[in-house]
Amino acid sequence: MTKTLYLVRHGQPQPNTGIAYDRVPGPPLSAAGRAEARVTGLYLAGERIESLTSSPLDRAHQTAQIIAEETGLPAIVDDALREMRYDEPYDAVRERMRRVLADLVARPERALAFVSHGSPVRAALQLLSDDTIDLSGYQFDGNPLPTAGVWTARQTATGWDLAFAFQPQRPSGNPEVL
Repeated sequence: MTKTLYLVRHGQPQPNTGIAYDRVPGPPLSAAGRAEARVTGLYLAGERIESLTSSPLDRAHQTAQIIAEETGLPAIVDDALREMRYDEPYDAVRERMRRVLADLVARPERALAFVSHGSPVRAALQLLSDDTIDLSGYQFDGNPLPTAGVWTARQTATGWDLAFAFQPQRPSGNPEVL
C-alpha cells in the first residue's frame, strides 16, 4: 500500500515569552500562528489525511488541535516528535525520527500527518531521502519549512518522492493576519 506522509511544522509561536523553547511546554501559538494552523488544517482536510500525530510542546500540539478541528481527526501526542533540545546531539534526533518514520510506515493508514519542529522535520527529510536531499533552497529562519508549512513524502517503488507542498500565505502589511 502506497503511503503519503505530511510533515508539518508548528505555527508561529508567541515571541519573548521567557518560556524555554526546547522544553515542554514551550511557548504557545501567537494569533498569527493560530491563523496559519487553521489554513494548514484546511489544506490537510483537502488532502484527506487519516492520521494526525503531534509533538507534546504547546506550539506544535496547539497547531495539531486546530488541524484536528478541520480534519475531524484526534491529535495524538508522540514525545518522539518533540523539539531538539539545546543539549541533544543531532544524531539522537535522527534516531528518534527513524523510529517515528518506521512506526508511521507500519500503520494501516495511507495518508498520515505529523506536526513537529524544524530539526525533527529536517532529520525526517534526510532519512527519507537517504541523505540526498538538498535543503539549501528551503531556509526559513534556519528551518527547512516555514511555520505551518508542509512537506509531502510519497512512497514509490524505489523510495520516497519528497516535495515542499504547502505554505500559508501572508498578505503584505500586518504580520498578525493571514
